[in-house]
Amino acid sequence: MIRIFSFILFVIISNNAIATIQGKTLICDKDRRGYNFISKDKVEVISINFDELNIISIYHSYKLAENAIFIQKPLMEFYKEKITKPMGWIFRKNLDYVSLDYVNGDWSRKFSWRCEVISSNELKKRLKNKLDKLINSSEEKF
Repeated sequence: MIRIFSFILFVIISNNAIATIQGKTLICDKDRRGYNFISKDKVEVISINFDELNIISIYHSYKLAENAIFIQKPLMEFYKEKITKPMGWIFRKNLDYVSLDYVNGDWSRKFSWRCEVISSNELKKRLKNKLDKLINSSEEKF
């Protein structure tokens, strides 16, 4: 009986590990970047452009693996160049994100941060608040 219960519990946990993330929204990098998973293979990456101090939105493709979400090149570049190397990934179990940086022909880890599941409205609000803080702090310097 214990083996049957353990097997059923294992199946439930395994299904949660490979569940779809369509419709989920994450915010990462201390409220500087968000991920809105629109469909089973398309994600909207919303981030703060520090050069122009505005919020930008770029659509990327992504692929699910058992323990990770592989965020790939932007869709326009992805289809044009047929590049399949990931630009980063989000570990699903603890939502730690590691960005990749293309250095000397190789992808290397750049930095890591924690992500949080939120609503898409909350994502836009928190990014706008972060942008407003950056604008205010830059104005105070001058």
